Amino acid sequence: MKKKLGVALCGGGIKAYCQIGALRYLTEQNIKMEAFAGTSMGSVIATFMAMGVPIDRIQMHLLKIEKTIIDEKLLAPTNAQVFPLLTRTITGLVDPTRFVEIIEDEIKDYRVKMLKDIKYPLIIIAVDLISGKLVYFTNRKDWIKPLTTQVLIHDDVSIGDALRASCSFPMVFETLELKDMQLVDGGILMNLPVLPLKEMGYGKVFSVSMENISTFERSKHVTEIGARIVELMTVQTTASMMHMADFNLNVFDKKIGIFSFGQGEAAINLGYQKAKEESKRILALNKRGFLL
Repeated sequence: MKKKLGVALCGGGIKAYCQIGALRYLTEQNIKMEAFAGTSMGSVIATFMAMGVPIDRIQMHLLKIEKTIIDEKLLAPTNAQVFPLLTRTITGLVDPTRFVEIIEDEIKDYRVKMLKDIKYPLIIIAVDLISGKLVYFTNRKDWIKPLTTQVLIHDDVSIGDALRASCSFPMVFETLELKDMQLVDGGILMNLPVLPLKEMGYGKVFSVSMENISTFERSKHVTEIGARIVELMTVQTTASMMHMADFNLNVFDKKIGIFSFGQGEAAINLGYQKAKEESKRILALNKRGFLL
């Protein structure tokens, strides 16, 4: 059977919320999205989409996650956390356990726990520090024909572990040890996962990126410095994936950064507006059957 449209969602913390707005516009235009791949925060949105959750509820869930992180000051490390980092006894400033609990709390009503329980094809991207390879967590392992040996593919994993691995932002969240791997944020090697969808057999891929060097002022905060380092590292890999996509929507606002908590709704609105501005191109492609 001919596979239809795959959607690749980029990592980028709060910046990635713009993808909710873009997906809302595509949904309103009755564009059928069949498979999803995501990195870091993009993997969270991709997971909800692959579960078949309506876009209104996805927006509600993601804004609730943002609010909980703000209210609980999850990314405000204490001195007790910083000291062991300096003495090399932990792998990040923040224990991601609570972060995973917050996400799992939003997912629990849908009665899914393992990746294999998810309805639509899904790929979540992480990186194994030990082998140096990309890791694909997926519910369609048999569909994927990787173009390189530098990929590890796993399907017997919980949704929580897959998302924790993909969102383990370097120096901020502790790494995840799983199946003889030490896992970190997939954005280190592939922030915009277009290729995995192609390897899964999706000839047409719609991607959403936030490709732009944001405004940066001198900082002494490790989270801000870490975010800047990762942002600069991902520029080239994201650019190559943008060109591989059949249609890429690039959305950015220099005032909205990875850790711009409180700007989630603004990012969503920005994504919707950007997609609307590109409506002629999107609808033209749709009329030709490109996205159907």
